[in-house]
Amino acid sequence: MLRVRVLPVRVRVVPVRVLPVRVLPVRLLMVLLVAALVTVPACAPGSVPIATPRGATMARVQMPSTVRVQVREGTAVVVREVALEEYVEATVLSEVHPDAAEDRVAELMFEVQAIIARTYAAANVGRHSQEGFDLCSTTHCQLYEPARLRTSRWAPAAHDAVRRTTGTLLWFGDSPARALYHADCGGHTSDATAVWGGAGAPYLVAAPDDSAAEHTEWVFVTQTNALRSALNADARTQIGRTLDSVEVAGRDVAGRAEMITLRGTRTFLVRGEVFRDVVTRAFGAKSLRSTLFTLKRSGDRLVFSGRGFGHGVGLCQAGALARLKAGNSPAKVLQHYFPGTSVR
Repeated sequence: MLRVRVLPVRVRVVPVRVLPVRVLPVRLLMVLLVAALVTVPACAPGSVPIATPRGATMARVQMPSTVRVQVREGTAVVVREVALEEYVEATVLSEVHPDAAEDRVAELMFEVQAIIARTYAAANVGRHSQEGFDLCSTTHCQLYEPARLRTSRWAPAAHDAVRRTTGTLLWFGDSPARALYHADCGGHTSDATAVWGGAGAPYLVAAPDDSAAEHTEWVFVTQTNALRSALNADARTQIGRTLDSVEVAGRDVAGRAEMITLRGTRTFLVRGEVFRDVVTRAFGAKSLRSTLFTLKRSGDRLVFSGRGFGHGVGLCQAGALARLKAGNSPAKVLQHYFPGTSVR
């Protein structure tokens, strides 16, 4: 019979120094709690393999397998946790509509947009973290309309493009590039600093778009009183009780209205892109489509005549589609619109 001898165990009691506790505001405690939950290894999602350039700092490019996206469903606004590549796929279908393109050209355009969408997500995950999600589903981030995964005739092509480019990003040095894009540059892209001010990037520079694209031309007409109401609805452009004139005070090298003078009860300068943002919020995205416009007054009406669609910085989708049709590869197209970057 096996005998088991139980030995006494000595337990050493070590005095613990109790540190004073600082009472934190409830809001800060909630932020710290959320941060702690996100960083717990057992609960955190896995990462998507990223094709990292040699010598890159991995900590700066870790991508979760899912992203939290705020999306409107009917009358409700909800946050959905979405697989990263599914997010890229839906965003590609939401941002690109190559219905007039040949199938092969459309497939290549989806590859371009997939790399752009994934790079944007890599650089902007957590953009809305203080609001409880990573990315919104509007043009403030990227358009995300998940229903297109079921309804778009291009869904199979987009799925294949995302699969072919999985893990591929647009790089500048050892970091994902600021992958900005727009629908139509109107024939010339703009420098990011000229459009928004502040620090730009060496690859977000103005350049003529010598592709064979047919750039959009448009006209937007509005009553002076309607425009005054729109301007007064935003703190950045509050003009007061009267609006006497809208004048282009300066243009960038592309011809976009970089600065605009608003004259009325108040007179002040505003950036052209701010003016466009305020106008489109009031009258819709297809009103003042870009800041590449001329302006004239006709009685109590203001007539804007312009070209292009969007802010004009980075990749021009209309030009990219034309370049692909002419035989350029997706990598060559991206290097054209983002000089000095690489696709890996």
